[in-house]
Amino acid sequence: MHVANVADQHAAGKRAEKLWDQQLAEMREMQARGDPMGDYLYALGNAQGWINDTSDPLKIRDLLAKAAQEGSSDAKIVLGIYYAAGAVPGQGARAIWLPEEFRDQGRGLALIREGMQTRCTYAEPVVKAYSNQTYLRYVSGAARISYLFRDGQNSRDAAGHFYPVVQKDARLAEEWHVLDMACRASGATSE
Repeated sequence: MHVANVADQHAAGKRAEKLWDQQLAEMREMQARGDPMGDYLYALGNAQGWINDTSDPLKIRDLLAKAAQEGSSDAKIVLGIYYAAGAVPGQGARAIWLPEEFRDQGRGLALIREGMQTRCTYAEPVVKAYSNQTYLRYVSGAARISYLFRDGQNSRDAAGHFYPVVQKDARLAEEWHVLDMACRASGATSE
């Protein structure tokens, strides 16, 4: 049974690689056409690790900023989350953190609001190897920020002591929760 599971996982992994290759080809085609979504997906891919051109947090910030300047509302939202929360959404355990001296909560929240005026969601590519599907999932731009203010965020100094980076704020958590619920109620999300 174990051998069959390992073989199945290996086959699924190979299918996923092919699907990611298709996703990358579509992204490069968008970039070639001058579509800011291509530059946004390139920045996101580097941040999330499905593109391995850079893992430098400042280069990722600059890639997102370029796509945002070109008109990508997705990039504005994700760049805003990066400034406010310190990490690009969807990175999981391999999160690339923006150094604290470059974080700017006010700027981040303003970028998210600006991006959400166009569309309240940001796109995130998904590959499902078992069903041979690739698609863009649309995630509420306010969700991560609602949780950030609800839970707060701490960091650890060199001596191992924790200190707050983002204070818990019930009023802001509720404000962003309302924006999140409105976005979800609009049907724009596909989470």
